[in-house]
Amino acid sequence: MAGVNGTRLFARGAVIAALAAGSLVVASGDASAQWRRGGWGGGWGGPGIAAGVLGGVAAGAIIAGANQGPYYGGPAPVYDSPGPRCWLERRNVWDGYGYVRRRVRVCQ
Repeated sequence: MAGVNGTRLFARGAVIAALAAGSLVVASGDASAQWRRGGWGGGWGGPGIAAGVLGGVAAGAIIAGANQGPYYGGPAPVYDSPGPRCWLERRNVWDGYGYVRRRVRVCQ
């Protein structure tokens, strides 16, 4: 890729990998411990599962945000009416010596 700093790209990848690994550790640690003990409400895990889901959502948002390219805000596209309608017709054209039959572009 032209114009991309390799060190910066590696650092971004390392941060994303560290965040993903950290969210997996946080999400799996508390939920599995509660599951082994029977958990709250008959083994559903309660806050451990909620923490895992929120951690996964947060990690997904961070990863998606890191992969976004820069936003170059510019003027909105302007849609104008189409130009004139043109076609070719055979017409008599004066060439200096007389009329000859030629194809001519005609626009409306």
